[in-house]
Amino acid sequence: MVAILASVWMGGCAQSSGGGIQPPPPPQIAVTVSPTAGMVLLGNSTTFMATVTNTGNTAVTWSVNGVAGGSTAAGTITELGVYTAPADLPSPASVQLTATSVADPTKVASAAVTISSDIVVQIAPNVAGVELGALQAFVGTVHSAGHPDIALRWSIAGAACPNNCGSVGTKGNYSAPQILPTGAAVTVTAQSVADPSKQASAAITITSHLSLTIVAPAMVPANGSAAIVATLTPVPGSSPSEVLNWTISGAGCSASSCGTFSSIPQASSSGNVTTNTATYKAPTAAPTPDSVTVTVTPQADPTKAASATISITPTIGLAITPATATLAANHRVTLMPQVNGTANTTVLWNVNGVSGGNVVLGQICATGSNPCQAVTGGDSGPVDYLAPGTIPTPDPVTVQAVSAEDAGDSATAQITVINHVVVSVFPGSATLAPMTVQAFAASVLGTSNQSVVWQIAGAGCNVAGAGPCGAINTSGIYTAPATAPAPDALQVVAVSQDDTTQSGAANVTISTGANILTLLPASVYAGAAQGFTLLVDGSGFVEGTSGTGSSIRIAGSGRTTSCISTSRCSAPVTASDVATAGNVAVQVINPDGTQSNSLNLVVAQPNSSDAMVTLTNATPSATAQNVEVVDATTAGISTPDDDVDLNLAALGMFNAAANSCTLAGNPVTVTRPASGSATADLCLFSEAGLDTSMTFTVSGPADITVIAKQPAGLGILHITLLIPAGAFPGPRTIFAVSTNLDEAAASGALEVQ
Repeated sequence: MVAILASVWMGGCAQSSGGGIQPPPPPQIAVTVSPTAGMVLLGNSTTFMATVTNTGNTAVTWSVNGVAGGSTAAGTITELGVYTAPADLPSPASVQLTATSVADPTKVASAAVTISSDIVVQIAPNVAGVELGALQAFVGTVHSAGHPDIALRWSIAGAACPNNCGSVGTKGNYSAPQILPTGAAVTVTAQSVADPSKQASAAITITSHLSLTIVAPAMVPANGSAAIVATLTPVPGSSPSEVLNWTISGAGCSASSCGTFSSIPQASSSGNVTTNTATYKAPTAAPTPDSVTVTVTPQADPTKAASATISITPTIGLAITPATATLAANHRVTLMPQVNGTANTTVLWNVNGVSGGNVVLGQICATGSNPCQAVTGGDSGPVDYLAPGTIPTPDPVTVQAVSAEDAGDSATAQITVINHVVVSVFPGSATLAPMTVQAFAASVLGTSNQSVVWQIAGAGCNVAGAGPCGAINTSGIYTAPATAPAPDALQVVAVSQDDTTQSGAANVTISTGANILTLLPASVYAGAAQGFTLLVDGSGFVEGTSGTGSSIRIAGSGRTTSCISTSRCSAPVTASDVATAGNVAVQVINPDGTQSNSLNLVVAQPNSSDAMVTLTNATPSATAQNVEVVDATTAGISTPDDDVDLNLAALGMFNAAANSCTLAGNPVTVTRPASGSATADLCLFSEAGLDTSMTFTVSGPADITVIAKQPAGLGILHITLLIPAGAFPGPRTIFAVSTNLDEAAASGALEVQ
């Protein structure tokens, strides 16, 4: 026994090289957590114990899924190891709690925690019928032994969703649709935010208990009118669509032969009731059978349509055109009676009950008679009403036409008499840029003679009404002057030709800033390869070059600008400015910083192919043909009436051996070979010159091609055509297209024989 102990002791000691004995190493720090696993309901807490051995410092730090102290999503843990689960179920629904030794952070121990949910969602009511447009409140509750997030997500589903099944708010308030869907069943669902797998639903039936009534007369005379009233009465608390659709039908008629609604149905609401009134206009002749049916269908629920049957009775219909008029004293208006339903179209006229009228109330005269030829008996045609020389009492007067066939049928016209004609000018005022054009119109109240004489008046205007104040033509088209008059105020005046003492006017002011009127070119094809000069015409510009005069901005970028006058400037447009189709903004900036209006340089997409419009004697015109035309890019350097920058002025045969060109005034003739292909040498002349960078083509079915181009001097170009034996005979057009996609054509200048 002694020997064994000695052996153990000897095995536990070591001897140093110096003869001393080393002490044993200290025991390692260890961390344990208890319990090592657990399950916690959402929002609940549980405590974990951490034990640290082999050190006097037993403190630990806690983390959840590696986050010190945890997080809202994974749960939190205190310094004492109290873990609180999150309110919302994480994914996955498990977390790891870790205790880390403060004395030795490499020493840790963990516990696995499963977060569970015992949530039960309930919804009340769970079954409901909801009327159209009504509101139904649903209450959702979350039950749990834990402390989960009690928020709910609300949603709806149904055959009519999403367009016509209503809506539900964030608090569970459901609003039914205003129009009854085909599938009237809807499910409202409350889903737990804490645990989306837990939800509850309520079944909704969308109901319609609205009522629609229609009130209409039993009979309406032919060509007569009647009011028809439809009343929509919803269930209290509901709000169905108030739209009503009105239709007319009949066994003996169709479409307008059953009558029409002469006014759009007008709706008015009182409390919860909507009244819709329409004016029904019966046909001029009663159909056979003589009844029509007016049907009103509510958009909210077409099954609730209501109908009324109306008998159309033959009757005499009488009307006067115009039904109202305003006349100046001693002026006249022609009244046209229209009698329907009888062969006797004679009517008797009176003014305020006085047969034929009188000089105080106005007279009924034979049409065009001067002096007035009174009409006191019956007449079947138009008559003139001649207004008195002074305003009558009462005013307006009532002119009545009574049927000679049936005194119970009559029509009236209301005539208002004024002292003199009144001239009005439209628009009543305008501020115009220099040189712009504005159309003015005039109306003359009190006379049928609407003719006026246009004038311009103002302190800065001359007698003729032109020059400093601009000009106006006989149609009221006013052209503003190049500069504003002084003072800058004028009037466009319309003088009545019926009564030259009466006139109307519009006030006009001429703006003094920079203004762009036109661009040359105003449009080009996208892909202009060489760039071009843009000419800007307008007013208010400052002469000079960039830095001393006005500056042109193109697409927001300032350009080197030359302004030769206060009305004309120019600047370069680069190929990149017009590389793609669209609008390029152009604006002029004066040295003082003021800006003009902005005009767009239109960049059009070139056609992929050309379409031919063929006209013949039988069909001399073509409709629905959209022809798009753009300006040549050379328009910016061309004079208006002498644009020869790209044209084909003449065509002729070219003698290659003599290097000579014979230009012809008639179509140049080329002959097809009997077989194979042959060439033909032509010369083209342009006053501006042609070059080989241009593309030349021949119209037709692409049977004739241009195979060579050579300059011949003096603006002449020598081209060689390849003509196959099967080339289509007849006149052809030669096209020239520049690198900027400008195109010129010599129509019918070439004839293939």
